[in-house]
Amino acid sequence: MSTIIKKKEASINTIIGEKTVITGNLRLEGDIIIYGKIAGDVETDGTITIFSGSTIKGNLQGAHLNIGGHVEGNIKAAGKVALGDRAFLRGDIHATQIVIEDGAVFEGRCEMQFTHPPEIQRAVENQSVPDRQIPLQE
Repeated sequence: MSTIIKKKEASINTIIGEKTVITGNLRLEGDIIIYGKIAGDVETDGTITIFSGSTIKGNLQGAHLNIGGHVEGNIKAAGKVALGDRAFLRGDIHATQIVIEDGAVFEGRCEMQFTHPPEIQRAVENQSVPDRQIPLQE
């Protein structure tokens, strides 16, 4: 999984081992790495990393998600969702940024939330167009 978001191992709070099977929902704080199988939803304020060989049947919600295994469920991320080259996802994605590597399989819909610069956001909220043009960022 080359697009894994780099973090210090000290910030990983939970690891689900390769031979572990969990039936039920998980709610936690901090990052989680999953090598095993989960039948249920996973919700955290941290990063969810799912390695190749793991299986999740449930919805996932976190700050960032790195998927290398098999997921059947919807995904909601405050930040980035990365589907690695061995990922399989059947479900919808709602995120700020999405990366899909060559070889990943994605069956679903994708909705990207976007935050406008403050000047444009005020104009949208006031339903008016700013007096001057705002250059696009490259």
